[in-house]
Amino acid sequence: MDELPLLVGSGDIARALGVTRQAVDHRLRSDPAAPAAAGVVNRTSAWNGTRIWWREDVDRWLNLEPDRWHRLLASTVRGG
Repeated sequence: MDELPLLVGSGDIARALGVTRQAVDHRLRSDPAAPAAAGVVNRTSAWNGTRIWWREDVDRWLNLEPDRWHRLLASTVRGG
């Protein structure tokens, strides 16, 4: 898998940073510089769904380098 994801969820961001999803969710809600979600997927009448963000917006917000995502993808493909 050579392509970086265009959209990421809070779990993806957490793995890239090495923190919990709850820590990412807290920062996304409390940091005024945090990017707005690009949308919500898997919304149902019983569940509010999952927020997703453009990866480039997250990269700018957290000053992440694409290499961080490449390492994350490589470990995911290998099952690590």
